[in-house]
Amino acid sequence: MLALALLAATATARHSPARVQSNTSGIATQDFTQRVNHSADGGTATFKQRYQLNTQHFEPGGPILFVQSAEAGMPPLNASVFMDYAPKLGALVAILEHRFFGDFHGGSYPPGYNPLNISNDAFDSLTMDNVLQDGVDFVNWIKSTVLGAGNSRAIYGGSSYGGFLAVSARLRYPDTFYGAIASSPALNSFGPLSSNKFKFDSAIWASDVYDEVSIDASNKIKMSMTQFKRCLQDKNCDRVLSDLNVCKNSTALGYERLYRAVQNTYLAVSKFNYPWIEKYPTADPLGDLINKTLAASTADQVLRIPLLAASWANGSSCIDAFNSNISRASIGNIESSQPAWTYINCGYYPINDMSIPADNVLPEAHARGPVDLCLNSAWKAPDYGRENEYFLQKYALTNDFLDTTDRLLIVQGGYDRTAAIGSPVLTVTDLLNHSRVILVDGTAHAEDVVSEAVEPRGLKPQMDQVSGIAPPPPWKFRDREREADP
Repeated sequence: MLALALLAATATARHSPARVQSNTSGIATQDFTQRVNHSADGGTATFKQRYQLNTQHFEPGGPILFVQSAEAGMPPLNASVFMDYAPKLGALVAILEHRFFGDFHGGSYPPGYNPLNISNDAFDSLTMDNVLQDGVDFVNWIKSTVLGAGNSRAIYGGSSYGGFLAVSARLRYPDTFYGAIASSPALNSFGPLSSNKFKFDSAIWASDVYDEVSIDASNKIKMSMTQFKRCLQDKNCDRVLSDLNVCKNSTALGYERLYRAVQNTYLAVSKFNYPWIEKYPTADPLGDLINKTLAASTADQVLRIPLLAASWANGSSCIDAFNSNISRASIGNIESSQPAWTYINCGYYPINDMSIPADNVLPEAHARGPVDLCLNSAWKAPDYGRENEYFLQKYALTNDFLDTTDRLLIVQGGYDRTAAIGSPVLTVTDLLNHSRVILVDGTAHAEDVVSEAVEPRGLKPQMDQVSGIAPPPPWKFRDREREADP
């Protein structure tokens, strides 16, 4: 049976005012000396890897709540829900920036790496083995340097791709990581091959979300996108969609670019439907898009809505195909704009969530033949083109493997199409240490991992419920505690 505890909220969600997350946490950012290559013959070269550490609530023997940031530069530690757990558990909380990622203030870059001038061999040390070992060495260093942490049990936390790392760390390093909490990981639908039988699941989930939120808006989107695709084929979008109001200098790039941006924005808006401003210029971007779609009377008006959201332009602006946000949306590069993320997709995490079947809210796409998931062919790993089943075996992500792993909690959001390819089929049991999957209705991608500093509780019933039912799990965090399971 599928171990999905559907947390359906009966009350109406009340969203917080639109706001941008703070970039500061009041916790000092420090540097950890990390090996560039952890292999036996990897040499002695090191680099500075950024981290934040908070021991305010730590009690000797308390757990180490470790966050591996991923896909972007390191967020402030107080944005993590682990900070909310720390007082209850007497825990130490730490976050480590992913190698090769950074922000305007710097990054965790190995020697010679320049994010503005990248060669094809720049990411030679960006391997899954090195990334996981980074976390192992960092946690072991904490145990050896923080008074009272020598026998502490570590919980690995991560979201999205970081959730995949959390699952992998629990499987590969069970002696280091006593448990793992993985938020919104994709754990299925690997590789570019057309034989991947899970390739449509993500798009089907997204289509169902639109239908459930508003079937009328969903039908409008479907008809407008069909019209857009037809005018591309007939090469007459200038005439058919004249009220789309495309900037004059943008037509030279062609309407295909705008079509892809619209398609990818529809897929992303529900996934990143946060009650704060992040990917899009409004809080609750799905609700905003749905309401505006219902008010629209023509296909042009319907299609302008996702383009304006993607570009962050005001409602009266013409659609600028040169807009950098539209450029990112047109290639589906919404999760992260950092080059290392592209390399990871090519190197060891080639997830296909791009394929769209017929009879979907969006027109069929990437449905026949291989799907190119890698934007730089020079970065493709030797096994990039293998079948999905190969990767499931390689990473031990089959249902059987995961079902025999304990203290692994996977949380998925109901709005997030990643849930369709990240919810393994596990045995339903009352044993509290048994791995489980929780689906939280009405929440977005990795929304469950944000702290009350970002999304105060009491604003959305679903978040209140996941706080009470999901993490922190009732695991045995200290040697002196009685084990929850028989």
